[in-house]
Amino acid sequence: MFRNLTMRVAVVGAIAALGFTAGVSPAVAADPASWRVADTGSRPDYDNMNVAVATGPGDAWAFGSSRSSDGRFAPIARRWNGRSWADATLPAGLVRGITVARATGPDNVWAFAGGDEAGEAYALRWNGYRWTVMNTWPEFEYLSDGAVLSAGDVWVFGGSRIGPGVGTWHYDGRTWTQVETPVGVLDRASAVTSRDIWAVGADHEGYDLVARWNGREWTKVDVPGLPHEETHRVFFHGIHATSSRDVWVVGREYQDNGDGWSQTPLALHYDGHAWTRLDPSGQGMLRGVTSDGHGGAWAIPSSELSDAPELLHFANGRWTQIRLPRADGLAVEVQDVASVPDSATTWAVGREFRPDDGDPSSDSMIWVNGRLPR
Repeated sequence: MFRNLTMRVAVVGAIAALGFTAGVSPAVAADPASWRVADTGSRPDYDNMNVAVATGPGDAWAFGSSRSSDGRFAPIARRWNGRSWADATLPAGLVRGITVARATGPDNVWAFAGGDEAGEAYALRWNGYRWTVMNTWPEFEYLSDGAVLSAGDVWVFGGSRIGPGVGTWHYDGRTWTQVETPVGVLDRASAVTSRDIWAVGADHEGYDLVARWNGREWTKVDVPGLPHEETHRVFFHGIHATSSRDVWVVGREYQDNGDGWSQTPLALHYDGHAWTRLDPSGQGMLRGVTSDGHGGAWAIPSSELSDAPELLHFANGRWTQIRLPRADGLAVEVQDVASVPDSATTWAVGREFRPDDGDPSSDSMIWVNGRLPR
């Protein structure tokens, strides 16, 4: 069963601050007042940043999609060079927005597309000089995540939530091979090493699944204490592993009592020995999670609730709700968070839009927490 943990939820105003120390990691401030707009899109119709990846203080990427007035989508990319964000040129002919990015260094950045837009799913690689299409999958197939260990060790995952999924694939530097996953369908993943990859998805009965790759095969990871019934169950939406003793899984707990249903945020942490449940309060779900680089974690809550915060931060046994800056009268939505290695800086990406608009316009947004890295 889960260990008990007393949690406090603090709503932090524009001038509040939170400091913490975790283990032997250096202290770092998670101060919502230091979140500020770093870059905003200027395209005339619709654009949205879906994902970010940082390889160091002077190198980061943000990816997303744009939509023209005639309804056509195209991928977009922006790059941080240590001084400013600027547009980056992607290969011609791509029509699906980028939803996943992973990297091992400034000369090995991968971007993947395969969300709910039309067109081929694809994998791109940046070698430090140019982008190259590394593989494509048939039109409308769903690609949900990727894991990059090196230029010759890359994984792609695709469940079947939106049309057919691409399945699970591995690239060895020469060939793409589809990998059987007897435990079920893998949707999201996080790699520690080439022999230690964690993933979440659904088993063959459609129930929640945590799986682990040991270098030879995928096996199911037992997570005790979770409801496992049709009317009372959990759904996993994100996973992040910094080591075999530091794994986060987030999602939602769903319950139907016959008179109505509810869902509440779900957060699990594995320390190498046991799973601990660390749910924040509130309704909805957690859509993603990543390490803050200092022993804590950033989580992205549901964007469907008007009063939901844009981000949650966990440190010292406490969740802190965070609101991001935006223009008056506009709403914002965070899609991804990326901690900058070797710094106390974090990037967040998403969009700014006018709520209650039938077909809203949208401007891509990049926020920064902490000092601008250089």
